[in-house]
Amino acid sequence: MKFILVTGTAVKQAQGKEHGKISEKYKEAAAVCEFSEEDLAKLGVQPGDPVRVTSKFGSVVVKAAKAREPTPGIAFIPTGPWANAVTSSQTRGAGIPSYKSLEVEVEPAPGEEVLDLPQLLKQTLGGLKEA
Repeated sequence: MKFILVTGTAVKQAQGKEHGKISEKYKEAAAVCEFSEEDLAKLGVQPGDPVRVTSKFGSVVVKAAKAREPTPGIAFIPTGPWANAVTSSQTRGAGIPSYKSLEVEVEPAPGEEVLDLPQLLKQTLGGLKEA
């Protein structure tokens, strides 16, 4: 199902970051994609179910969540590593990538795991060398 992805800072994400970016609290807060109840139903998923978000820049599995301010057709992922997996690294002279109005495809991902930050970085970067 097609959506317009918007990313931004979320209160829970900022609180989770206080526990450290590799903490489970941060993952629970940032590795989510919020949808309206209507869109959750159309996708056939419940909050907490894994969904795959895919753009022309990449793909990531996150947990579905009910949006606090629902807008049908809009998906929201908090700014961070999971959002970065589907956004462009190009800044077009602005100094930061575009985190708004990105076309994405979302599908249920039953049985797929939401990666923690070290796993996501390893997948994204093609493997990290041990320090």
